[in-house]
Amino acid sequence: MSAVQVTVAGNRRCPRCAAKLCLTATIDQTGRAVALCPTCDAGNADAQRLLEYFTTNQTVLPQDRALVSEMLGRWLGSATRHEPAATLTERVTLADEAEAWWAARQRQQQPASA
Repeated sequence: MSAVQVTVAGNRRCPRCAAKLCLTATIDQTGRAVALCPTCDAGNADAQRLLEYFTTNQTVLPQDRALVSEMLGRWLGSATRHEPAATLTERVTLADEAEAWWAARQRQQQPASA
């Protein structure tokens, strides 16, 4: 299972358009980073959900942890579909990593059978 580290972007800028980023996610095994940009990701519905959440909330509220985890998983899964075609090889790898992470999160949240 891959670990994903999500951090607030602070003053970091989007490498595509130079807008201020919202979040970055790094896949530990590969070291690949994905940036959540309010400008570049405006057309990505999964990114929009995260952007809207963080427009309203400065941090993840305790009661929203599962919701934000789900939104992060969906964003990571969709982020690779919006990368330039030049990174096709990396895109497939990142998609696989994000899917593995998301599947593991889903399994962890399911109640144990009796």
